[in-house]
Amino acid sequence: MRDTTIDILLDIGIPAGVKGFSYICDAMELFEADTYYQEGKICILYSEIAKKHNTTSPRVERAIRHAFETAVTKGNQEMVDRYLDKLNTQNSNLLRTLYLRKQQNEHRKSTEVSMCQMGHCAMKQQIYLEAVDKLSEEMELMLSKLMQNMKEGQVIN
Repeated sequence: MRDTTIDILLDIGIPAGVKGFSYICDAMELFEADTYYQEGKICILYSEIAKKHNTTSPRVERAIRHAFETAVTKGNQEMVDRYLDKLNTQNSNLLRTLYLRKQQNEHRKSTEVSMCQMGHCAMKQQIYLEAVDKLSEEMELMLSKLMQNMKEGQVIN
């Protein structure tokens, strides 16, 4: 979970050295652990993160805002568009959007894997059927040669 968040934040263009980086990672973990935070309890989220890092809620809020501003202004715009909402840049909206889009991405990946596995089974089935067809053709050819040789009075060892 945290590794995925770190990858996304780095891809978006948030420097790992800014405090907001780790605070956003913590927020994503709290979102995952308890839907209470996703439903708009952002002030309490800041408070929880502040306790963890021995700081204050306003500092957490400011650091997260700075991290998102850095991404929106200097980051990889393609990735920013994929994971953030540039129209509503309030921390609460950006955190929720990031979380939901990260969840969507993970769901798509798991769906692709299962589809790939299903495709893998279909490919195996196709190979098996082709092998059986080839073997059947070869056996029919050998049987017809054997029958022809028996008609001619020759026996093949």
